[in-house]
Amino acid sequence: MAGGRISKQTIEAIQSSDIVSIVNDYTQLEKRGNAWWGCCPFHHERTPSMKVDQRYHCFGCSEDGDVIDFTAKLFGLDLKEAAEKLAADFGID
Repeated sequence: MAGGRISKQTIEAIQSSDIVSIVNDYTQLEKRGNAWWGCCPFHHERTPSMKVDQRYHCFGCSEDGDVIDFTAKLFGLDLKEAAEKLAADFGID
């Protein structure tokens, strides 16, 4: 997939995958009530301020997006590279 095009179907599969499981593989989340929370990896904090559900949102630094946005920001990738990483890391075709 590297160097080529990533298919629309792969992008849709990534975006419909379980963002909580994926983000939890990259940074630790904990369930509080009906929501998943974690310390935001994009700024220094000791108390979790990042909520993850269908998207991620940090109430501390206002970072927000889908699983591709999160991966791109976390690893310093463009969106295509982030989608390729997610597809490779999680076996998404």
